[in-house]
Amino acid sequence: MRYAVLSDIHSNLVALQAVLSVLADERIDRYLCLGDIVGYGARPNQCCDLMREVQAVCVRGNHDEAAVSPEKAEWFTASARACIHWTREQLREDNLECLRELALRRIVDDQITICHGSVPDPDHYTVSPADALLSFREMTTRVAFFGHTHYAEWFVDSGDGQLPVEFPMPTGGSVQLRDDRRYLINPGAVGQPRDGNELASFAVYDSELGEIVIHRIAYDIAKSVRQMEEAGLPEAMYSRLWLGV
Repeated sequence: MRYAVLSDIHSNLVALQAVLSVLADERIDRYLCLGDIVGYGARPNQCCDLMREVQAVCVRGNHDEAAVSPEKAEWFTASARACIHWTREQLREDNLECLRELALRRIVDDQITICHGSVPDPDHYTVSPADALLSFREMTTRVAFFGHTHYAEWFVDSGDGQLPVEFPMPTGGSVQLRDDRRYLINPGAVGQPRDGNELASFAVYDSELGEIVIHRIAYDIAKSVRQMEEAGLPEAMYSRLWLGV
């Protein structure tokens, strides 16, 4: 099976369309989405619609949660709160209902765990080997994918009780999986990269070959910025797109 793994789309339709265009040539069997379909960007309904169109298996991110439960945005920054308030007003009822129904964690095809922040806690930021260890302790599959940090990277668990090893991948690359290891992979962000690379990020996992490839692709950032500016969204949320921070 070949899986496309997307995370942190954040209503950036231009980036999502660019990613899906590349994936159309990748012989994808199944699409996985690690949460935060909405928030920040100017096209929440269209991004939700596209995820349904490709029949993506999705989990709920913290911005998806805040879109349907306003109290969840209390700890957001002022700019993020403004974006999610705007998003809530834009979302159609069918998309709000879809976001409400998303699970926090799923096991796909009995072999892949997908979550937003970490396996035990969808709101937790996995940014270090110690954080990754928390997920490895809860995992029942060899491979798990997570998002939330907007950083493309992966961790490997040696199984000897030591801390996992961290491998940042801000420019993309491939991971060849070993049968005697477990892996925790962040494919990076489609719509709001923050690892110092402004290119949209996503992964393709070939379970038969045991290979994960993280791709970085260009998209029309100026168009995304223009859409956000025209929607009246905070400048802080679109100016950072140029820098990938």
